[in-house]
Amino acid sequence: MIPRVAQSFQSLRNSCALPAAGKPLWRAWTRQGGLPAASRGIHVDCPPIIPTLTSSYVHGTSSTPLQQATVAETLLKSVEFHPDKEAMVFKEDGLRKTFAEFYQDVDRAAAGLLALGLKKGDRLGMWGPNTYEWVLFQFATAKAGIILVSVNPAYQLQEVEFALKKVGVKAIVCPTQFKTQKYCDMLRKICPEIEKASPGDIKSTRLPDLRSVIVLDSRQPGMFHLEDVMQAGSSQYVQQLQDLQKTLQFDDPINIQFTSGTTGTPKGATLTHHNIVNNAYFVGRRMGYHWRVSIGYGTTENSPVTFCGSPMDNMERKSETVGYIMDHVEAKVVNPTTGQIVPLGMTGELMIRGYCVMLEYWADEAKTQECVTKNGWYKTGDIGSLDAYSYCKIEGRIKDMIIRGGENIYPAEIEQFLHTHPKVKEAQVVGVEDPRMGEEICACIRLADGVHCTVEEIRDYCKGQVGTCLPLYFLLSDLSLQDSSLRSVCEQLPAHRHWKGNFLQDDINYRQTVY
Repeated sequence: MIPRVAQSFQSLRNSCALPAAGKPLWRAWTRQGGLPAASRGIHVDCPPIIPTLTSSYVHGTSSTPLQQATVAETLLKSVEFHPDKEAMVFKEDGLRKTFAEFYQDVDRAAAGLLALGLKKGDRLGMWGPNTYEWVLFQFATAKAGIILVSVNPAYQLQEVEFALKKVGVKAIVCPTQFKTQKYCDMLRKICPEIEKASPGDIKSTRLPDLRSVIVLDSRQPGMFHLEDVMQAGSSQYVQQLQDLQKTLQFDDPINIQFTSGTTGTPKGATLTHHNIVNNAYFVGRRMGYHWRVSIGYGTTENSPVTFCGSPMDNMERKSETVGYIMDHVEAKVVNPTTGQIVPLGMTGELMIRGYCVMLEYWADEAKTQECVTKNGWYKTGDIGSLDAYSYCKIEGRIKDMIIRGGENIYPAEIEQFLHTHPKVKEAQVVGVEDPRMGEEICACIRLADGVHCTVEEIRDYCKGQVGTCLPLYFLLSDLSLQDSSLRSVCEQLPAHRHWKGNFLQDDINYRQTVY
């Protein structure tokens, strides 16, 4: 989740004394002649106003040092500064907590988890929607040295079983149900042993590490209720919690967040106190801690934000870029084939290095090494480009890239052009196997309702506009491009290279033409 907050003009003006000559650059995004442009670093305490970069590598230098603190230490500092200030509001639940009240709840929950038998390094799953308890257990687990596992609230049986088993979850926290998601029922299907077990003594065949289920809103057989945890932390465990603070390090893992799994089974990105505390701190500084919408970019594996805009950016930057490099973060754009840094402004794979890069994919060394180089660069898999101010444009995913005769072709660029045609409602460009070129380009186009258009018309529109990226195949359809029928069409294209006409069986309810 990328924070979308930004600071007001007044707070930005007060914190950044910009020279008068630099202020016009906020509106007119042009490079001025005669300015120095030899550095690979760019100072990001304020929005960059000098086009410094000369290659597609940038280091976001900052006068503010990295924070060397755990989550618990960071929370304590906030409590000491403003104990009576509201820390959070859950309006629908009618719940408000000051920093002091929240801190007390965190200590009670953390001591309670220790009383349940959880130890430093154990994993606790949090499965459910956004609630106060979600925030509570994130801070409580961090203080107890327990690693919180963010379990997607939409996970079904197979997905949640995989996630819990992958990371060896010892306890899981969830509501009875949320909307159509019946969490307790699903857990009982995976672990029927729960029904006859004593709370805290689950012994499951399918989830051998699971011992406790903590339910937020009802009492269930074999499961703890939230109140049981909050009352379990006797003075013995309060003292144990205090002693534990001396052993916690900011490089300890605090959180496991599962990726979407669109390219295979979900992977557990493991983040440390250092990752999360610093990313939150520097994003907050850039936004001025005022809740306004801005633009940002990042990945789960990068804690997550690596580029973020300024509220003073002009509309072009706000609409076409994902902001400029974050403090203490390095980024480079490389040729996906050679790994060499591409010229400034050219597209390639975006790579990230710095404090923000995850510790690992939990219990998956092979995937970790595949995504993080020996030099510490994380391969985002995104196609992007940098300008001289370090603002980044994201063009697409490297897995969508088409390699035709050794040339790297980015579908998003062709799709953006096709969408400028008044008769095109939807466009998707894909690569199809070709015996001579390796891959060829196919443009799948959904026409606007009620219009007539031919392949010749689309092809002529593209000529001279997309360079060497003119698609060999065009498929015009009345169906949404998400329809599974289109996949079978693309799979058959190479065998029908010079054929045109009605490609599918008569029972497929759409028209299309293929070149």
